[in-house]
Amino acid sequence: MPYIKRSSDGAIVSLSHISDELHQEQISATSTEIVEYLSKQKEMELSKHALAESDKDIARVTEDLINLLISKNIILFTELPQAVQEKLLGREKLRSSLSGVMDNFLDDDESI
Repeated sequence: MPYIKRSSDGAIVSLSHISDELHQEQISATSTEIVEYLSKQKEMELSKHALAESDKDIARVTEDLINLLISKNIILFTELPQAVQEKLLGREKLRSSLSGVMDNFLDDDESI
């Protein structure tokens, strides 16, 4: 049977398979409280995963937006901070190594 820690309002805030100074109350693994707690934990993990995936998508959107602004000469690649230039070039090289085609967003006369 698991051991639990409760918040001041009595809600379960963590579980442990052993008793320690924080987890002293023992409860049945099949209790509704445990089932509800584990369901909420699963929901939170799914939400965190969805947010992480969304972050990846937003990073790609931002990268595409920067490339569009550069291609339309709204901003110059060399105007970006050095760290940003290096990250963009690094990602471009990674993508080109995977696809075999390099989408160069620098003009022929533009150098780093």
